[in-house]
Amino acid sequence: MTDNEKNQLEESTAPEKAPETAEAKADKPSKGKKPAKQEAEIRNGNPADRKHKVNIRTLKHGTMAVVLTVLFVAAVVVLNVIVSIISDRVDTTADLTDTGVYTLDEATTDYLARFDKDVTVSVMNSEANFEGGGTYYKSVNELLKKMAMENEHFKLQYLLIDQNPDFTSRFNGETLSENYIVVESADTGRHRIITPGNYFSCPTFRDNLSQYGYPENYIEQYVNQYVNSSYASQIIEGSNIEQAAISALMYVTNTDPVRVAFTEGFGEEDSSSLSALLDKNGYDVETINIQSVSEIDSGIDYIVMYAPSMDYDNDSLSKLSRFLDNGGAFGKNLVYFASYSQPSYAPADDESSSMKNLASFLAEWGISIGDSLVLQSNASYTYGGMEYVHLQEIQDTDYAGNTYGSSLLTYDAYVRPVIQIWDGGTKGSVEQEVLIKSHDGAYLRPISTLSDSSFDASSAESGAFNDAVCAYKVHSTTQDVTRVVAFGSGMIANSMFMNYANSNNQDFLINMFNYISGKTEGITITAKSFSNVGFEVNQENANVLAVVLCIVVPIVVIVLGIVIWVRRRHR
Repeated sequence: MTDNEKNQLEESTAPEKAPETAEAKADKPSKGKKPAKQEAEIRNGNPADRKHKVNIRTLKHGTMAVVLTVLFVAAVVVLNVIVSIISDRVDTTADLTDTGVYTLDEATTDYLARFDKDVTVSVMNSEANFEGGGTYYKSVNELLKKMAMENEHFKLQYLLIDQNPDFTSRFNGETLSENYIVVESADTGRHRIITPGNYFSCPTFRDNLSQYGYPENYIEQYVNQYVNSSYASQIIEGSNIEQAAISALMYVTNTDPVRVAFTEGFGEEDSSSLSALLDKNGYDVETINIQSVSEIDSGIDYIVMYAPSMDYDNDSLSKLSRFLDNGGAFGKNLVYFASYSQPSYAPADDESSSMKNLASFLAEWGISIGDSLVLQSNASYTYGGMEYVHLQEIQDTDYAGNTYGSSLLTYDAYVRPVIQIWDGGTKGSVEQEVLIKSHDGAYLRPISTLSDSSFDASSAESGAFNDAVCAYKVHSTTQDVTRVVAFGSGMIANSMFMNYANSNNQDFLINMFNYISGKTEGITITAKSFSNVGFEVNQENANVLAVVLCIVVPIVVIVLGIVIWVRRRHR
């Protein structure tokens, strides 16, 4: 078969081609052009490419959202940490109580501003349990924390007694119970334990116990027992934590404490208010029976004779004279308080009815205690219209400190005149200064006439009389001073008068002791009252709160919500 014949046979047996459709023709490329389908893919993108691009965009937005969320959470955590650190160091709270039970006294902040010794203050409980004791304990804890914020040297910690045996074992022999507070100084090794009876103010309860004749140590036991019982709300009147804490700081950081010894054994009156005041201001307070010692300890700085009802024997007074002379070095002090209930200071046939030995001793210092009472006829200077309870006038001396010219008042009662025996108050090496006088309008009434209704006050000696006189000797070489200070009444140190809100009695007494002993620190802080604790909002403040809470805050929240919704809607 020829090649031509083969070709004809193949053409006759090949299948017929289907006619081209319009679509095929349209897809058939013309010369120099791409197919229409390929052009559409180029214009619209390949579906796989589009899916890939969408996934990338979603991933980017999702990642950004996660990053922003993480950053926001991190910012909140960091902000919370910063706020926590700041709140531990800076007071960020507001005291809304009308009595300021959560606010430190100005005297406290002033003292802490210059305090530069490390102390550790340990509350014997967890903080949660301590505050769980009620509003009273909450106030005490808040004030302690604010004191720690005021000064970095004031280190506050909370310890559970049963979980810290190494700590509690250091105080064997001392009472250490739950909610007690221990103040320590590592530098001096001294410590003081503050009981709830110390840091809560219970004046009425204490006075009631005193009237029944309970001694101070029993009163302390009763107070500590009741403040931790269901009767706490009936006896606790305020917080005294600032005074208790500051006095503890003074005590534990004092490298050279001043010792004050109160005499006993001669029927002395209750001196617990004065001893407590000195103790709170960093003095080492103790008692001494001069009859029972061969000599008075030369380490003692003060002897306080608080209204003895019996005369001293000459041997005891000789010991007292040798103590004041201090081997010729001087530098010792005696503070003597008289009382209207004492026997006469004049010699008498009956030895038991006279204070003649004490009278002779004081006379060596140019001082005499009168056998009269100073009464006040000027009603402007009396208290409650009682002539035997009247205001005193503090004199301008170094002993007075800032109490001279103060707007506060000095109270005293049943005052015997302190008489300067020598003209001019000076004789030989002994000099004198008058510390306190009565106001004009006072007059003297002999104690023997107190029950005599026929006594004529108009014929009595009148004027201004001394309530306190200081006699002193100055060493010619060292300039050290020995002093004898005599008060006409121990009532000036009575707890009632010292605790009056407008009284400067305790301020004067502390200033006097501090000046004599050379101490520069002294502080008295009034207890914070828990009565009628609350806060008042005047109409102006109420309107501002109403506008802020009812209008401003809702508007800000609504606007913020709308902004967030619109931004998300158009994203």
